[in-house]
Amino acid sequence: MNELLKLHGYLYGNPGAYGLTEKGQQYAEEKYHSRGTGGYAQYNPSWETRTWSDETSAALKADMEANPGGFEAEDSLTEEEDTSTYEPSTEGIGRGDDDVPQPSWKGLAIGGVVVGALLIAPHVKPFWNNKVKPAAKRLRAGLTKQESVEPTDS
Repeated sequence: MNELLKLHGYLYGNPGAYGLTEKGQQYAEEKYHSRGTGGYAQYNPSWETRTWSDETSAALKADMEANPGGFEAEDSLTEEEDTSTYEPSTEGIGRGDDDVPQPSWKGLAIGGVVVGALLIAPHVKPFWNNKVKPAAKRLRAGLTKQESVEPTDS
């Protein structure tokens, strides 16, 4: 949608950093937000939001019918000259690069066991002391009582 709005002159900029043009300011309101909690900059994000009016869709539809090529087509830029077009890089995808190690199932299983052990470790000692040891003592006491209770022949 942002690319369409940019193509017809409502936005300028690149993905992640768009702004309103004069034409876009007629149809949208832009607000600046900041958490501003103090401390380090990474803990204080700021961002802008745009709220488009209901008339935007009608205006955009009229622009699309009047100029199907968009606002940038009027600038007579060819695709080779236009450097503002965003295209994701496909470099390295699907080539089977040998220098990138692939995880094996064995490595993943070992990693899972290690993570599981780290998560369970804090619970093992209390379980041993509060459940297993008392149960073993009761079982031992029960077995020793049975041995001493056996009748003797007189």
